[in-house]
Amino acid sequence: MSSLGKSEAMASKLASTSDGARAANSESARHRRTASRAASIAGDLRGRGRRRRSTETLDSGSFALARTDGAVADAASLLASRIRAHMAAGHLDVTLTDNRYTMLSVRRDGECNESRTGPQYRVRLHHMFADATPRVTQALAHYIGKDDKEASKVLGDFIDANQHRVRAKSSRKTSKLVTKGACHDLQDIFDGLNDQYFDGTIDATITWGQKCGKAQRRNSIKMGSYSIEDRSIRIHRSLDKAYVPRFFVEWIVYHEMLHQVHDAPVVNGRRQFHSKAFLEDEAAFEHYALARLWERDHLEQLLTY
Repeated sequence: MSSLGKSEAMASKLASTSDGARAANSESARHRRTASRAASIAGDLRGRGRRRRSTETLDSGSFALARTDGAVADAASLLASRIRAHMAAGHLDVTLTDNRYTMLSVRRDGECNESRTGPQYRVRLHHMFADATPRVTQALAHYIGKDDKEASKVLGDFIDANQHRVRAKSSRKTSKLVTKGACHDLQDIFDGLNDQYFDGTIDATITWGQKCGKAQRRNSIKMGSYSIEDRSIRIHRSLDKAYVPRFFVEWIVYHEMLHQVHDAPVVNGRRQFHSKAFLEDEAAFEHYALARLWERDHLEQLLTY
């Protein structure tokens, strides 16, 4: 090969190498930007980003906005990757929330299907975990996969240290709330529904109603109620039974939460609490048909309380 040919070949090789380096650097920069954006989501949500709030307390409005523009989903995806790095097997789904009471919940499913092998984990985490340290993400992996007690302590300490990042409770005066029943935890149900269907925007308290006396057959039952003035939901105690499935209690709670979303227009001189729009939204509940069927098949049991 001539001297000129060697020079041309060398120049071509250098240009190719340079192009490859630029492409690699560009890709690396893109990943760094994505990681930086996701890792800082907790700060953005607390108001140091787009909205420049002066308080560190996250309100439901800013969280809903961050959810809408994809920032929450990005942070959840990155956090899932960081947790998964410490897990041996299984499929992990992570959802970030703005709950005020439930900071961490795990649903474990050991069944496999054709596309996935190993156990399935569905995890809901308060957004405080979005920028957790490697020690905390490792503890999350051990707690999720093994229900590890030492990991649980690490996570408990982390939650205690980050209480200032939990949305402030309502200042409304309320009577003593009873949310944990013998079979169903109303606060856990409310928080899950609030995130899944309402972007965390429903601001209401929830409680079980008064304890029932001696069981007897009744003609009717008001399974739930919503107070507009107090923004409070009350669920009938008769639903806190082992034979009542969680999805049915969820449906009743979801129905009452909808009252905060929909107005009650006056039609022909009467207030219409269940408008057409209300009923359409109610039918959007994931287990709507199943809940209606279960209610029909167990009405006699429900009326005995």
